[in-house]
Amino acid sequence: MEGVVVVTGAAQGIGAATARRLAAHGQRIALVDLRPEAVAGVAAGLDADHPVGGGHIAVGVDVTDGGAVAGLAQRLEGDGESVRGVVNAAGILSRAAAEDFHRSAWDLHLAVHLTGAFALLQALHPLMRRGSSIVNIASVGSTFGLPGRIAYTTAKSGVLGLTRTLASEWGRQGIRVNAIAPGYVRTEMVLSGLRAGTLSEDRLVDRTPLGRMAEPHEIAAAIAFLLSDDASFVNGALLRVDGGLTIDGAF
Repeated sequence: MEGVVVVTGAAQGIGAATARRLAAHGQRIALVDLRPEAVAGVAAGLDADHPVGGGHIAVGVDVTDGGAVAGLAQRLEGDGESVRGVVNAAGILSRAAAEDFHRSAWDLHLAVHLTGAFALLQALHPLMRRGSSIVNIASVGSTFGLPGRIAYTTAKSGVLGLTRTLASEWGRQGIRVNAIAPGYVRTEMVLSGLRAGTLSEDRLVDRTPLGRMAEPHEIAAAIAFLLSDDASFVNGALLRVDGGLTIDGAF
């Protein structure tokens, strides 16, 4: 199937790892991130390591900005592109007790993780075709509570509702919509918590049956599977990629 795969949050972490994984398998990637210079650097690396016709695309877009999201869709349409896949990997994380959590931070979390994801998919929908596939990034926080991360867990739980409803609607158009729920991954989001002392690597590892944290490329592999024809009859699913964290009752 022709077309680009749009990956948000593509300047680092799971988004960048996913872009690299897909590009290594011959996909043309439209890398989207709030930081245009950083995402351009990732795209340049893809062009060097995994060149494709027309080159990989880097676009600085704030997914909370409806006009910027619409502009991305217009640019792709103007270039005659179709969209074969979308990965909603843009994300933020703030930590505070629920009673102290600031409303502006709450609004921003929902805007990035949930409203931004929906707005992007809605804008790109006219460019999708039968056989297109979407992967939304949920979290272990979609399935249990994460104290101190009220906005993050609420937004990520909403991602599951978004995924299931779009899978029900767009599946009839031949567009598959799934989600993954990563456990603790060595990304800057998690590493910042370790540095700040709000997370303990020893405790995280102890609670994970596989006895370690994930690397971004392992999450990217799961995303690539859900986007691929190997998952051609998988729709509306949540794939947990957490080393067994959410099924182990030992703790």
